[in-house]
Amino acid sequence: MPDNDHPRTRLNNEFQKIYGSSAPEHVRWEVYPQGPPNAIMWCATIYIDDMECGRASAPTRNAAQDAAAQQAYEKLKG
Repeated sequence: MPDNDHPRTRLNNEFQKIYGSSAPEHVRWEVYPQGPPNAIMWCATIYIDDMECGRASAPTRNAAQDAAAQQAYEKLKG
């Protein structure tokens, strides 16, 4: 997947257009594992200006963050 097609990269690029260098101040992630050690699911929630904009669960931390970032991107562009 080219870098510009990666969900978190695409979302970050949009934040840079909107907020410029202050973009990190507007974004907050909550990422945590859930479930038994042999079947951990990662949960990721992204907040933009303290509003939940994406939430996802997946078997890996990166997949959960990517899915949440995709939701936030679609909400931002929608």
